[in-house]
Amino acid sequence: MPAAPSPSAFSPVRWEPRIYPGSLDQASRVRTDVRRDLAAFPDSVAADVALAASELFANAVEYTASSGENGEAVRALRLSAPDRLRLEVTDGGFTEARPAIPALTGTDWFTAERHRGLLMVSAIALDWGYFPVYEHPSLNLGLVVWAEFGLDPAQVPSGLDRFIHTR
Repeated sequence: MPAAPSPSAFSPVRWEPRIYPGSLDQASRVRTDVRRDLAAFPDSVAADVALAASELFANAVEYTASSGENGEAVRALRLSAPDRLRLEVTDGGFTEARPAIPALTGTDWFTAERHRGLLMVSAIALDWGYFPVYEHPSLNLGLVVWAEFGLDPAQVPSGLDRFIHTR
């Protein structure tokens, strides 16, 4: 694998965002696209980011207007630092709910049929969170839910500019 750029030579890079119809049957396409976009990275990184992308996409479709008529969700990836890969999924808005890990206790986690996706994201990512697309007191234009993944800078492939757009 080619050597990674030195930290002093690093410039942030961003993959072209991908827009998906707001349907749960698109989750496999989200995973496939992430794996393709991260093909030059170690497989463990691509697998973790693909799992998180699938979970965040499913939440966007399940709990927001993304699943409505003509609904969509947007997936973005960026290398924000030499040792950080950031995933973002933007939903279609129109819900009062905010992403949170449910407060299940004891064996409830073992028998729960749903609501474990953010717990998985929390376990595989360095951190996760959300912010509104646009701060406005009466408009809900959606949330951007993000997760950051740690990278060994030596494993970041060189020549990424052939595959992505810098901004």
